[in-house]
Amino acid sequence: MRHTIRGLIIIDKKVLLVTGHGADFYWTPGGGVKADESHERTLRREILEELGVRIVGIVPYATYDYEDQRVENFLIEVDGEMRPSNEITGITWYSSGSKLKTSGGFKEMALPCLLRDGLID
Repeated sequence: MRHTIRGLIIIDKKVLLVTGHGADFYWTPGGGVKADESHERTLRREILEELGVRIVGIVPYATYDYEDQRVENFLIEVDGEMRPSNEITGITWYSSGSKLKTSGGFKEMALPCLLRDGLID
């Protein structure tokens, strides 16, 4: 089972989603855990690589299994202006009213938690 770490950046009751080359949907930033790498280090590395910003606040949020992945989500605060890397072709601020196509894991697992806890509209 693949182990991934995701960062939930929430501002004004909207969560940041990203997309990449060839994808027709959006997901939360983050990525796979490398051998001997802590979850926090993974998340800090991935957010810096993908968005060009440093994490200044991190709180564990929700963990779930989806298809072949164990996904751990963290609520994070970042410092600086986001500058997406070459692997990120788009970013958007998502609320529940959005018609944007999202990954199945986000839609089926993370989104219900965010709505239940009143973190996004």
